[in-house]
Amino acid sequence: MKKIKKKQIIKFLKKIFSISEKNVSTLSSKQFINWWSDYQQKNIDTDLKIMINDLVQNKNFEKYSPYWNYLAQSHIKLLNEKGFSNFKQTIENNHYWGEISASPTLIDPIKNKEIKIKYDKKEIDKKHDFCSLEESKKINKTNLILINYLVEEGFQKYLNIVNENNFGNSIIFKYQNRNYSYALLNSLLDIDLLKKNILQNEYSSILEIGAGSGRLCNALMQIDKNLNHTICDIPPALFIAQKNLSTIFKNKKIFKYRNFENFNDVENEFISSDIRFLLPEQLKLLPNKLFKLSVAIDCLHELNFTQVNNYFDEFNRLSNFFYFKCQNEQQADFGEKKKFNIDNYPIKENWSKLVHEKCYIPNGYFHALYKIK
Repeated sequence: MKKIKKKQIIKFLKKIFSISEKNVSTLSSKQFINWWSDYQQKNIDTDLKIMINDLVQNKNFEKYSPYWNYLAQSHIKLLNEKGFSNFKQTIENNHYWGEISASPTLIDPIKNKEIKIKYDKKEIDKKHDFCSLEESKKINKTNLILINYLVEEGFQKYLNIVNENNFGNSIIFKYQNRNYSYALLNSLLDIDLLKKNILQNEYSSILEIGAGSGRLCNALMQIDKNLNHTICDIPPALFIAQKNLSTIFKNKKIFKYRNFENFNDVENEFISSDIRFLLPEQLKLLPNKLFKLSVAIDCLHELNFTQVNNYFDEFNRLSNFFYFKCQNEQQADFGEKKKFNIDNYPIKENWSKLVHEKCYIPNGYFHALYKIK
């Protein structure tokens, strides 16, 4: 028998299994399709099944981020095994820092600040259903620290308006008879930056990619009533956001995800809707300058350079302003020669910088806002 070289073995394993490439768990598009063809036979929500089948049948799916494919698979399993009614403690607890975090890393600069607000001490000791008591206490303390910081920084005007919904079994910290989640509190940081730099009518129509469960849309629509918000993502994140926001905003007109080949076929319903849901490949079907503002929070550093360039081209075509928040140094490694950092995102020459700086909170991130000429 011929001796099999180590490189050949590794190459063979990569074809069969989802393995970690560098420091990131990955799943190729082909692997995802093979897995999904069997898994979809389970009792899965029809809307979710439609989204995923449309996604994998698109010719560009083969180019999708192997990291996003891995996360999609993990989230689908969690939804199926733990139920959608608990997603804010299962999926968000494991994957979305913007929704929940027991880690103090993101709040390092403020974690030792004196707590000056008055709060119910029982809130610190609350146990959450899908978290250990120790983890629950860490999350509760993180929420308290963040609320205290926001009050100190003059965010009370927002805190007086927003309130977290219980849908999805939210991890809530009660303060002054209002419910706050880590997701909602983090979104206030982004909203405040927008409000300080552009007028409300300049972000009245928003396109957001990688929206998670729709935390920004949730907070914004509580603060500013006359907005429309379009979310572009891959399932199951798109499904989660659609179900979450449709439940929270029952009085809003929702454009649920559906497959269409020509924007004219859906234009009237799309334009008249308050919240809309799209797959990434549908962006190219939309007319130029349909949105005032494009947003990408905590997601671009999970993509490679080609994918980010493609999205920046779409933001340039579709909107008048662009806001994004990313890690100062890209942690995910997809084997490319260089990584993203605060200075090397593909900013266009026709973009005018309004903000491009490191965040104080969350620690380790930067945010940037550009006007597109």
